[in-house]
Amino acid sequence: MTRLFAFLVIIFLFANCSSSRLVDEYINAETPNFQANKVLVVGLTPDGGLQRQFEYSLQQALEAEDVIAIKSVDYFEEPVHEINQSEENLANLEKQLIDAGFDAVLFSKVTGQESKVTMAQSYRNIARSFESFSDYYSENKPVSASEQLEEYPVYNTETSLYCLCPGKDRDLIWRGKIDIVDPPAATASIRDYVRTLVQALKRNNLLIIK
Repeated sequence: MTRLFAFLVIIFLFANCSSSRLVDEYINAETPNFQANKVLVVGLTPDGGLQRQFEYSLQQALEAEDVIAIKSVDYFEEPVHEINQSEENLANLEKQLIDAGFDAVLFSKVTGQESKVTMAQSYRNIARSFESFSDYYSENKPVSASEQLEEYPVYNTETSLYCLCPGKDRDLIWRGKIDIVDPPAATASIRDYVRTLVQALKRNNLLIIK
């Protein structure tokens, strides 16, 4: 019975785990009542295919919450990272977006990468029940560093929500830092990231949900 219970606990944990986790966030206290209704979704990456995949996934997730979301790859004729970044051009672009009914822009980008290590053997033993001291010792005796440690990548990302408010500068409303831990295939990683992101936006009441 003990082994069965431990096994069920492990199944539950891994069935509900995600490769993405929100590690930090900032919310602008000076704009407490802002809620986005029509959002331009921008994935900042030179990889065009990955950008399209990400923006499509986020667009679908936002539209499932009845938020109007437009992909930057559909809105602009040129890649976002190639747009003229002069203040004059950005001001003209902001006016164009406001005139088109947008009230927010959501930028997402990878900001860094790091490597982590985990004690692999301890995870393997979580679901095991050791009936005697000898069983426990034989399965948990010290091993070499190469056997004990497993390395996995962590990608540091950042998503920022900016208000397109007439008469105001491009105010930062919310910024979330999300780590993607040991990412699986791109499709699964994007799905987990988008889920984590939308949950954070909803929790902070930053979306107009009908």
